[in-house]
Parts: sequence; structure tokens; C-alpha cells
Amino acid sequence: MNKKKHKPIFNIILISTLLLVSPFIYGQKREFKIYTNSKGHFSFVIPKSWSIKYSYEQEGLICIPTNSKEKEKYADCFEGIIFRIYLFKTNLDSTLLSNFYFKIGNDFYTNDRFRDSIKTKNISGRNWRGIYHNNICGVGCKESGFHAAGGQCEFIYFSKNNLTVCITTNGTEFDKLILTRLLKSFNFL
Repeated sequence: MNKKKHKPIFNIILISTLLLVSPFIYGQKREFKIYTNSKGHFSFVIPKSWSIKYSYEQEGLICIPTNSKEKEKYADCFEGIIFRIYLFKTNLDSTLLSNFYFKIGNDFYTNDRFRDSIKTKNISGRNWRGIYHNNICGVGCKESGFHAAGGQCEFIYFSKNNLTVCITTNGTEFDKLILTRLLKSFNFL
């Protein structure tokens, strides 16, 4: 029997098994729910312990934690906000070019507090295309004041035709499991 013929099947089984059990091994078992935005006609999954609502104070949609452990994590430096959602009635290129990005060839670039020309990653999904990047950003902490480079802000843009959705974290990164689930589940309805 030729072992090389069975190696790809073994790899698929191994990878599938790891994807199924790794959240439990690493204590990352999370339950998710679907968030649907009827105005923007899109949906994606978020942890059940998060809630998305309109904030008049923030003048837009924000995602906040609902359990005490996460509320405590996001309270001091992150204003109690996990991420913000912005809707643009323009295509991806127009949205990015009007929001301080620049384009070289097929790639978009941005800046953060310390670096110029940060290349974004092109991403795509079921019925959208977009970009992703993680920037150093400032955070204002109640206890210790403003920190110019104290945060990591992730930016994810999803676009279809003349609608672009931006999800940006408020100074702390998503954990890998949540980011992966969000990207894989995002869908324009």
C-alpha cells in the first residue's frame, strides 16, 4: 500500500479534528449569535455575550460586552466598547480613498501613530471584497490617562457594489477565534 496516497486524507482529518476540538482544549469555547443589520442588509456572528446597539453619545453603532468579566476588561481604557460599525454608501475604493488610505497598484496603504505606508491585506468572502489591517492606536484610560501607542485597532472593510461596512476595534484586538468567525460569517443579504 502506498502511504503517500493516504497522506492528504490524513491531513484533512487531522486539520478538521483540530478545528473542532481546539476551542475546547484552549478554553475558548464560545457561543455565537447572528447579528443582522436591516438598514445595511448584512449579517455576521458575534459572541452571545456581546450586544450591538446604536449609541447617541458615540453617534453610531457600537458593540459592547454584556457579562461582568468582559465589561471589566473593556471598562478602563476602551470606553466599554469592543468595536464600532460604520456604513458608507460608496464602493470600497471610494470609501478608502476618502478615509486617508492611498492605493498603489491593487493594494491599499494606511498610516498609524508611528508608521507610514502600512500595507493592508486584501480579503474576500461569500459576496464581498474588502481589506484588513491592524494599527497601533491611542487609548484613553481612566486610571492612567492617554497612551499614544497603547492600543491595537483592527480595521475590517467589507464591500459590495455601493455599500461598504467598516468594523473597527476600540483599542484591543479580537481574539483569533472571534476574528475568524466574523470574517467567515460576514454576508450581504
